[in-house]
Amino acid sequence: MVASNITGTIRRASRRAGQYVNHDEVLVRFVSLWLLVAGVFAAAWILSYSFLPQGLLRGGNPVASADYAGSVPKEFLTLFGWNVAVSLIAVAANTLRSVNTPLGYVIQVVQTPRYGAVWGTGSLAIGTGERIVPSLTVIVERSGPMEITAFVAFVVATRGVMLWHQKSGPRWKEEFERVRSPRDWSLTRREWALLVGGYLLLAIACYREAAAIAQVAG
Repeated sequence: MVASNITGTIRRASRRAGQYVNHDEVLVRFVSLWLLVAGVFAAAWILSYSFLPQGLLRGGNPVASADYAGSVPKEFLTLFGWNVAVSLIAVAANTLRSVNTPLGYVIQVVQTPRYGAVWGTGSLAIGTGERIVPSLTVIVERSGPMEITAFVAFVVATRGVMLWHQKSGPRWKEEFERVRSPRDWSLTRREWALLVGGYLLLAIACYREAAAIAQVAG
């Protein structure tokens, strides 16, 4: 009985969250998905800080193992180019939609725990390799949250670039059907504004990170 009630509560919460992250108003979608991603990030950060070995994910972080580009502008272009390429993959994932959820949304939620674990295990590209203590002050000081916010903006603004649709579950069995063409794509003014704003925020985050790397690499 208790298990049934818990399951029912989870389903209702999931359905309600789905209504907000897939809302017609882009700002509602953005705030809703950002809150979801931020919650997942915080949970992964705290748990990894408490239970995972220090430096566990450093070997799997391509940015952490990359050589310094030699100057802040060059490092910025390297970081920004890398992130733009990843953002295009996230946007392209939105061409696939399962029921009402774009794949780009799923990618952000799935990848976010790894970002949190990188912080919690001290696996960042710069710094001493020490674990980052969970606190609000650190969030303001670091560029990572800005990058995550930018990626949320990208997938939310481009939710409408669907080509293939999976009408119903189970999601691991049902096939995707081609339902639209790129000629059907269109973004509202608010979606364009959010998309451009996301790339500006990403640029700021990458420049901050490039400057920090330059200080360490000296």
